Amino acid sequence: MADPLTLLRQFNINKRDVTETDEQIIFGEFSYPKNVKTNYMVYKAGESNAKDYYTLEALHCLLKNVSIPHPIYVQKAAAAKVPVVNRVDRKALLAYLNGDTDTSASIDKSAPLELGASRAAPTKRPGDHVESQDFKKAKIEVSLKESKILKEKNALAARYAARPDPVIGGISVTSGDVGSSLSEAMSVETIAAIKAKRFAKKRSTIRGVPEEEIEAVALENRAFIESEIDVTRDIISKERILRNRNNILQSVGRTFTNILSISIVKSRADTSKPAQTTTSSHTEDKSKQLPPKSYSRYDQERFRGEKETEEFKIDTLGGFASMKKSSGATPSRTPQHTKTPPRQPASRVPVPVKPNKAQKRESKTPIIIVPASLSSLINLYNVRDFLQDNRYVTAQDKQAQGYRKQSEVTISRKRDLVEINMLRGHAAPANGENQVVTIPYRIIDCPQRLDHKDWERVVAVFVAGPAWQFKGWPGLTADGSPVNIFTKMKAFHLKFEEVALEKNIMKWDVAVLTVSKNKRHLDSVSALKFWEHLDKFILKNKRHLRF
Repeated sequence: MADPLTLLRQFNINKRDVTETDEQIIFGEFSYPKNVKTNYMVYKAGESNAKDYYTLEALHCLLKNVSIPHPIYVQKAAAAKVPVVNRVDRKALLAYLNGDTDTSASIDKSAPLELGASRAAPTKRPGDHVESQDFKKAKIEVSLKESKILKEKNALAARYAARPDPVIGGISVTSGDVGSSLSEAMSVETIAAIKAKRFAKKRSTIRGVPEEEIEAVALENRAFIESEIDVTRDIISKERILRNRNNILQSVGRTFTNILSISIVKSRADTSKPAQTTTSSHTEDKSKQLPPKSYSRYDQERFRGEKETEEFKIDTLGGFASMKKSSGATPSRTPQHTKTPPRQPASRVPVPVKPNKAQKRESKTPIIIVPASLSSLINLYNVRDFLQDNRYVTAQDKQAQGYRKQSEVTISRKRDLVEINMLRGHAAPANGENQVVTIPYRIIDCPQRLDHKDWERVVAVFVAGPAWQFKGWPGLTADGSPVNIFTKMKAFHLKFEEVALEKNIMKWDVAVLTVSKNKRHLDSVSALKFWEHLDKFILKNKRHLRF
């Protein structure tokens, strides 16, 4: 039997009516007193160990007044002298009673539960003769069923009465003298034999169909066939047999000579026979007569063993110890009459091979990293225009012009040789002629493709502002700050004159370059300022690169 709290929850979820009287609350077949305590505890502030539980009447009153505000519910409950549910317990209690939660922390499973009284239907006494309409209706239905069964019994008896009496052994067996005359005329063994024969015949006999039914079905089928005979003849005339049991096994235009080649069969037969010593002339004649052996992945045995080196008899596992080296002379081959040593099972020791090719020269081209974001003022779309042509163009304008983003960009910077020598501290050319050289710079926006040697060639980086731009870069601090990175490469930040500087740029060692939104003749000033800062950084930290 369920406890009152569980019954109240089930009836509330299923929207079933709960009957309330003066003294009891009734849940279908069970009833409980109003003041019975449930196992839902009352919240008490402090460290009091005394437990108190809500009564069934208090919970039922809360469900009836759940749609009204809590203060009004408290007034109603106080007027009806019903315990009030605290505001602290209200939300969790309603969630449990409405089925939103399966359990609650305030439910005390160890609390004693009071069983409700069962409300069984009242039994009818012998003196009572009250009949309802439903009882009369059921009685009429029973009488109709009985009359129908009686009619079926009478019809079955009439059918059996019309049949002739069965004759067994020349004696007519009726319903009256089955036990008397049959037992007197035949013995028990004879009757059992007749029963067995009858059952055996019944199992092997197919129920016959009357001739009238057979003729009716035949006429119906014949009428259907005659009505559809023209359509059937038209369909059959258009049919063409594409495959039958004979031509399905034939393969037209297919040859299978490659599958069972004669040469492959002969080569397998030769490998299965023991090797015989023959003269060189006989071997040459035999090789001329046999057709050339074709390659087969299933015939690898003839490439193994002594046939690996054909007639040269080369020891593939030997070294150069048996060869005599002479000054100015090549080592002589092993005489053909010497036998090759048997193959040793020992593992071969790999000999290190010295590379013949010269090592690849390390590149000295400087690398500049720009942001990959399209919202950045400088990226792979417009970096060539700014650093090479000294003109700033927005990335949106480049896209409108049909420019497609590349994986990397190479720009060329023209410089005077005299200026380069002066920066490096070298003497000027003796002839006094000033030459112009072109220095390439590699510009990328995906630093994840760089290896350790490439990072040594990175000379500059354009900083967008957020610190997540340097996520995954080598040299970050423990808190993810890129301050150590700016000691290995020069950092730049490009912004418009009208825009305020970001906080991260103010904290980091970054050179700020400004451009105007409308004054394009001032772009060259910012570009020259960039090259001036970059030359000083390379001259101080990475003199081995070209600049």
